[in-house]
Amino acid sequence: MNQFIEWVSWKKALFFTVLLAIVYILINYSNMGVAGLLQVTNGANILDFEFGYTTSMAYDLLTALGNDGRSFYITKILPLDFPFPFTYMLCYFGWIALMGKYAIPKSALKLLLTIPVLAMVFDWTENIGIIAMIRNYPLLPTWAVMTGSIAGMLKTVLTICSWAVMILLLAIIILRKAMRK
Repeated sequence: MNQFIEWVSWKKALFFTVLLAIVYILINYSNMGVAGLLQVTNGANILDFEFGYTTSMAYDLLTALGNDGRSFYITKILPLDFPFPFTYMLCYFGWIALMGKYAIPKSALKLLLTIPVLAMVFDWTENIGIIAMIRNYPLLPTWAVMTGSIAGMLKTVLTICSWAVMILLLAIIILRKAMRK
């Protein structure tokens, strides 16, 4: 981890940001992503956008997607939703590492760097639960619903925490510069 902290630079953090933006646009606005799904399903959306769900909520949403929507979800969106968490983890990890090395002790920085990594892991875990639900539809395994729902909520909380950490680190850097003047 120390090597990555020293390796990261402004150019690399910007590259990770551009990479995230490209994948974000693909998964949300392309015909291979959510925009394409909305056309196929006449507006039914994906479980990833729910903050927690029950078995009946998951069943209702998967039913609303229909056969074509569930097929689209598992063959188009979910394959994009495995690299997407990796790209946001790289972006958040890069910015936290970059700003953190100027703002806080390395021991605290190492702890904060686990936040985007855990967000990625929980996103992948949510995806695995969703795959199990789609493959077993109309019988939704309880473990898949619970795993997907809990992992999705943790992903969201940790993503928000990543943003909060980045804002806090930026504020520390700005305040330190202001105090030097």
